[in-house]
Amino acid sequence: MTSPNPAERAFPTDSEFESLFGAQIAAATRMLAGHAGGICQSCRGECCRRIECEFYSDRFDCCPIHGYRPVKCRFYYCEKILENETLSDEARWLLNRPARELSDRLREDQGLRVFIEPPVRIGGRSWLARFGIEDEVAGIVRAVSKGALSAEAGTAGLAELVRQCRERPSGSVDDR
Repeated sequence: MTSPNPAERAFPTDSEFESLFGAQIAAATRMLAGHAGGICQSCRGECCRRIECEFYSDRFDCCPIHGYRPVKCRFYYCEKILENETLSDEARWLLNRPARELSDRLREDQGLRVFIEPPVRIGGRSWLARFGIEDEVAGIVRAVSKGALSAEAGTAGLAELVRQCRERPSGSVDDR
């Protein structure tokens, strides 16, 4: 993915993620996601809370921007999933192999940037400030959390914000 738009790199689609990291790594993250379904539903987003995701509310059934989730979120799965008894030995081997290849590739191509990019705070400010959507995201999440906005409407609003951000020429607030 060679887009000059930082929002496209911050919020990649599944196909953009695969073109960036390769089919095998994308397959491994899909496998993790498949096993994560039931586990994530029962813990209600512990990983999201742990990384302080600004799109998180306990009122969402799943990630409201799942189709555009940051790279870090695609790799961030808790130990409960990896310890899942339903993972076969073959699945464990498949997950381990891409992880090694990914580590090598990140060292060569990306450095550690992918793990420190969103979601993070930079100088005390949200990483979303770079894209000019920090206040809008916070407002929608706050309204959903208080029950003033349905989870469905919140999910639609957050996904639309990300889509609009990705469509701006440079993805920054200055281009609004």
